Amino acid sequence: MKAKELGILIDKQAYSESSIILHFYTLDRGFQSFVFKGALKKRKALNQLGLYELSYFKRPESDLGIINQLDFAWTPLALFEHPQKVLLVFFMTDVLQQTLRYQGADQQLFYFIRDQLLKLETIAHTRDFPGTFLAQYLMILGYTPLIDEDGFSIFDMNTGRFSHSLGDNSNCIQDKTMLTYLVAQFWPQDELQFSGEVHKEGLRILIQYASIHLANFNIDKTLEILHDTLYD
Repeated sequence: MKAKELGILIDKQAYSESSIILHFYTLDRGFQSFVFKGALKKRKALNQLGLYELSYFKRPESDLGIINQLDFAWTPLALFEHPQKVLLVFFMTDVLQQTLRYQGADQQLFYFIRDQLLKLETIAHTRDFPGTFLAQYLMILGYTPLIDEDGFSIFDMNTGRFSHSLGDNSNCIQDKTMLTYLVAQFWPQDELQFSGEVHKEGLRILIQYASIHLANFNIDKTLEILHDTLYD
């Protein structure tokens, strides 16, 4: 079967002396793997989370397609020239690598990732980005928190609920500023501003929330680098 579609490059690995395996999240088929023969000899630019148009052949019984042609569908002008933005690309990549491998086609998810890259290309201030990205991504995956109608004074990460009911103290957030921050990441409010310390601790909490609900999710090393780079 010959096909052409849009894909976001998630990962790559060596296959032979001249070829590589590329993992894409594609618009029409979800997570897909391809062999790109002779890629190392062609010295083709392969940007992490780059948006590409793929032309490929794939047999029905094979897990690997064969790329015939690979072209940029969008070329970022400044994304890879800004050190902090490069770091955030790797943060996004770390999250996506751990969560997309068994994900089928989902156009909302595809366009969300694309739009987040476009946003990262143009924003001037980067410290707000990781918390909002992760919270919005978790919502698309189906982990939207619930909010009780009579208001809330805690966030229980185990149940994913903003309420007045105190659950396991070790996984409950009660600080009012942090509660405001978390709600603003899931349901963005542009007028709200937070300090670097709130962003730093809030991102740690969102990653903890993700690790509770996503199997084998662990980006501690990336988080440490983000803390040292964005919030110091």
